[in-house]
Parts: sequence; structure tokens; C-alpha cells
Amino acid sequence: MGIPSYFSHIIRNYSKIVKSISFFINGTLLNNLFLDCNSLIYDAVYDLQKTDDNNRKSDYEFETLVIDRVITSLQRLITLIRPNNVIYIAFDGVAPFAKMEQQRTRRYKSNFMNKFDSSKTVDKKWNTSSITPGTQFMDNLTKRIERAFVYQELKYGVKQIIVSGSNLPGEGEHKIMEFMRSFGKKEETVALYGLDADLIMLSMFHLKYYKNIYVFREAPEFIKNSIQIDSGTSVDSLYFLDIDMFSNCLLGQMDCVCYDKQRIYDYVFMCFILGNDFLPHFPAVNIRTQGIQVLMDIYRINIGNIKDRFLISRDGVIQWKTVGILFKEIAKREHELIKNEYFVREKFDKYHYNEAKSSKEREERLQNCPVIYRSEEKYICPNEPGWEARYYKSLFHSLDKGVLCNNYLEGLEWTFKYYSAGCPDWKWKFNYHYPPLFKDLAASVPHFDTEFIAFKESNHLSPFAQLSYVLPKDKLDLLPEKFSTFLRTNYSELYPDNYEFQWAFCRYFWEAHPILPEVPISLIEQWDTQFKMFAAKN
Repeated sequence: MGIPSYFSHIIRNYSKIVKSISFFINGTLLNNLFLDCNSLIYDAVYDLQKTDDNNRKSDYEFETLVIDRVITSLQRLITLIRPNNVIYIAFDGVAPFAKMEQQRTRRYKSNFMNKFDSSKTVDKKWNTSSITPGTQFMDNLTKRIERAFVYQELKYGVKQIIVSGSNLPGEGEHKIMEFMRSFGKKEETVALYGLDADLIMLSMFHLKYYKNIYVFREAPEFIKNSIQIDSGTSVDSLYFLDIDMFSNCLLGQMDCVCYDKQRIYDYVFMCFILGNDFLPHFPAVNIRTQGIQVLMDIYRINIGNIKDRFLISRDGVIQWKTVGILFKEIAKREHELIKNEYFVREKFDKYHYNEAKSSKEREERLQNCPVIYRSEEKYICPNEPGWEARYYKSLFHSLDKGVLCNNYLEGLEWTFKYYSAGCPDWKWKFNYHYPPLFKDLAASVPHFDTEFIAFKESNHLSPFAQLSYVLPKDKLDLLPEKFSTFLRTNYSELYPDNYEFQWAFCRYFWEAHPILPEVPISLIEQWDTQFKMFAAKN
């Protein structure tokens, strides 16, 4: 059960936490409208690409249509929500290095998978890699959005409109959270566009700044499948999740003897352990096979039923001693949990995947590769002695387990701080495709208060540096010509045309890890300096 699936389970049982737009039209006033807008770009692109005629347009014509659609969507949302205080329009700017790592992985996988995409009846020249800070498209989009909305407070009946485009650093949703931390007023209401699991958890962390936060979007699948949509209501209507009520429902699901609203921070922290944009999931606690429930049960018995025992203290600090208790208890069950996971995955061995003949069959077979070809998992084999050593040998080759565990603990603290207080270090990332085993991780957790990641005054990278890192070779043309020529001429080995994938413990191919050359942050910083020199000469 994924996080959206788990959320749909909660929503199904507590349907009153979901509001329709009529709830606000007829009563509750929404003071602030905060929009995490990158999804609007993708929605516009995918909608336009359904028509072959649009796919034959020049890049400039197609991009103009996309930008027009985004502006129209924003105008529609503002008109429907009718805020009276602040409108904050945010697009992704330069991301932290940890996020760039995920973007690089996604773009290489997307490049590979596009070769199998039978839906492409015509050549779709325009590629979504253009939706990355630093491209000409994003620069044009930002300028058009600014012209359409900046200084338009009177038109929309608000006190302030802020546009944070791709030229300003930070992921869109995190720029919004920074604004909420700086200017939050408890009594004001917030409508926050972008109803996904990540935004929901971020919002739960920010209830201390605004009590009434409603995360909304056109009904996503996990809401459509959870509640009855009124007859006569368009399935594209807006649905709002009451974050305060949702948090209370989650606290009820945790079912701790020592009930405390502080435990919602512990809940979100445990979700980090199930994997996110910055850290891999553990094979022993798979989110699809009751991983959340396993963590909740262990938490309830060992932490939640004990007064004033938390993973996150009331002053917002990770309690490593308590985290150690959690990890030790998971470690006691780790072998059993992994064997159960193998039992589930071995059922796929009974399926007969015939030789793929059509392009659609090839796509299906590709997506199922992780459960068809399981040589690494079968080598590890937790049913035989010595499986822990084989886990590390197969997935990491040679490594210092202490370094791996320390990097993972850094990642937990980095993610927690990023969610709750802002980016602590723009140049940190997790360096592996897999986590350590809980037994080794528990042994590495300190028994005293400490800090793995301190807030650093490190500067973010430039948009061109981000493009240089995340783009495959055939997309480097999205950089200025002088920059792309420099990279192709001097660093072609860092942009492989052919690469292997690692997919042990993945369910679908899109979860697999491309094995790519390591590009150290120090080299990217050198590129940044070189790009600035190129720009100065122009």
C-alpha cells in the first residue's frame, strides 16, 4: 500500500475531511492562495500532446500554447478560490543537490523508456526536460507569468501577489513553506494547490503557522477512489483536504495510549523511512506491503504508549536515542519481514511472461522487469545463512558500512530539516541506491543528542549547473550552445548512451536505478565557474 493508497484508506473512513468547492463558496473564506505550479505545466503539455496537430507545431508555437494554458489555469483557480489576502505563485527554481540526484535518475530512465513508448504516433519533438530551471522555455514562462500577475492586486482583489519563478532558487513547494514560516498568521486560512502526498506531509509540518490549511486539486485518483463524487459534479472539480482534520484522523489511526498532537511529527518522520525523493526505501518495510502499519505497530508499543517519548521533540529536534529504540525493534523483525517480502515477490515467478511481440507487450515486460529478472535478490536469499553479507556484497560491492549508515542518518536529518525549517545544506546528497540493514543502522545511532547536518551558508548551484548534471547527452542542447559544446567535448564519458539498471526490491521499472558515472559536486562547481566565464565574455 503506497502513501496515496494509505491516505485513500483514511479518507474512505473519514470522508468529512474532504471538502468540495461549494463548502467555501457558501461559507468559509479562504484568505491566502498558494500555488505550486509545475504540475500545471505538465498538465498543459500532456493535454496538448493528445492532438497530433499540436505535435507538429514548432517548438516556439507549442511552448506559447503551453504558457497560455498555464496562465489560463492560474486565472481560473484564482477566480474560483477568491482569496482576499495573498496569492503566491511558485515554480521550481534551482533544487538542492539531493533533489538533482533524483531528477538525473528520472531523466535517464525517461530517456530509456521513451524508446518503448507505443503511444507516440508522431514524433513529439518537445520534451518535458525543458521544464527545468535554466532553459529558455522556463525563462519565457517566468517572464509571461510576471507580466500577467505582478502588480495585479486590484484586479484580483488581494493585498499582495508574489511570483517566484524558476529564476529564484528552491523547489516551488518549499518556497511556499518558507513564506508560511516567515509570515504565517494562525487565524488565517490557506488554500494550497497541489494535492499529492509530499505536499500533504509538508502541510502537516506547518499547521503551527496556519491552523486552517486546505490542500486542493482537481480530484486525484486516490480521492476519486475514496469518496462518492456527487452526481452532476464534474470529476475535474476541485477537492480540498482539511489538513488539521486529516492530522487528527492519522493520530487516531496511530492509536497511542499517550495521545499527543506532537506525534504527527513522528508520523511524518516515519514516512521518511519508507522512502522519498532523497532516500531509498528499506526492503524490510515496503510501503506496498503494509510497511506503514509495521512501523505504526512498533512505534505504538515502544514509543507512543510511553508519556513524553517522541522521535521529534517539542522544540523540533530529532531524539536520536528514541530513533535508536525504533530501529532496534525493527531490526529484531527485519529478517522475518524480508523473508515475507521474498514470499510475496516469489509469487511473480509463477507468472508466465511470454515473449513480447508488440510494442505494447514490450512496454509491459519492461515495466515488470524487476519481478521477472530477480538474480540479485535470489543471490541475497534471506532463507540461507550469510544473507546479510550477500546483501552488502551484491548491492554495494565494496564499502564501509559505517560510512553508509552515517550517510543515511545524515539523510534523515537533512530531510527532516528540509521539511520543517528550510534547506540545511544545498550540496548534500545520499550516495547510494539502497539503505543499510536496520541491524547495522541501529548500531550506528548515537545514544545522545547530536547533529549530523548543520545549517550551512553554502550557496546553491546555478540553473546551468543543474541542467548540466540532470540532462542526458541528447538533451544538452537545452543549454546555451557554448556550454553544451564544452561538456560534450571535455566530459562525454559522464554522459553515457548505454547504461545498466539495478532493480533489486523494486516493483516496476520506473523505480529502478540507472547506474551512471559519479559526478562529484566539486566538478559541478568548476563547471559553474566556467559557465560564468563564458557568460562574462558575452
